[in-house]
Amino acid sequence: MTRHVSPVAPGDSDELENGAGPAHLLPAHLLPSLALAETRRLMLHPLAITGLVLRLIGLAATDWAPRPAYSALTSELVLPFGVPVFFAAVLTASATRRAGTDELLAAAPAGRDLRTAASCLAALGPFLLACAMQAVLAAVYAVAGVELERFPSLYEIGAGPLCVLGAGTLGVAVARWLPWPGASVLVMLVLIAVNGVVEPLHSTLTMLGFYVEFARWGPPPYLEAVGFVAGSPDWHALYLLALSLGAGALAMIRDAARRGLWLGVGAALVAIAAVAATRQLP
Repeated sequence: MTRHVSPVAPGDSDELENGAGPAHLLPAHLLPSLALAETRRLMLHPLAITGLVLRLIGLAATDWAPRPAYSALTSELVLPFGVPVFFAAVLTASATRRAGTDELLAAAPAGRDLRTAASCLAALGPFLLACAMQAVLAAVYAVAGVELERFPSLYEIGAGPLCVLGAGTLGVAVARWLPWPGASVLVMLVLIAVNGVVEPLHSTLTMLGFYVEFARWGPPPYLEAVGFVAGSPDWHALYLLALSLGAGALAMIRDAARRGLWLGVGAALVAIAAVAATRQLP
């Protein structure tokens, strides 16, 4: 009995060398299980757990006066949880490269493109956890009758989780495109610098930041709001979503066999982010 061997078409060998064979050779059905495995790795990474603990400690220490309560429900999720998730995503996505096992995995059924896709999908884990924390906190505020100048909109509450989603996908992109020691720290410093430039109190560009304090508050003891950031929170949420998905597309461009497809997706997301960025400003 002879064994049938599927021929490899011309041009397929290059794709196979990159760990991403033609469509009929890619076991795409492995993606859900790979994504779940990557999600577990990301969620159980010491940095991600540390971020979660820091977030819970911050909530436990929060004064329920209007200003800190409002901030806890809108912007405060980003720094204690989002930043550690970014570095955890970088480290988990680059683990095989740092361990020197990329060549061994090249012979595995799942190519590098599927592994990158799984790493990007893993960012949904911290995102959904952040959504759950925000939902529970909003419910607690509503039941306890916490005094707020106004209750935040869904878009304001969702800004923090969207930043966490972006932290996860950007971490994968950094791991794929900037495989050098200290690159992730440099990227984070650039993000902080950009946010610092647009954040000042009277800036009209505040909504272009990734950490936005939507309310403006008076002097201590912060019991009275003096206004809210001028701009559109709903367009800001779309802006953050487009940037987050765009970072995932950027990661896929590095490894996908069909780079033209992901270049198109990335270009569309950049266009959406640009429109949303313009429409969100006062």
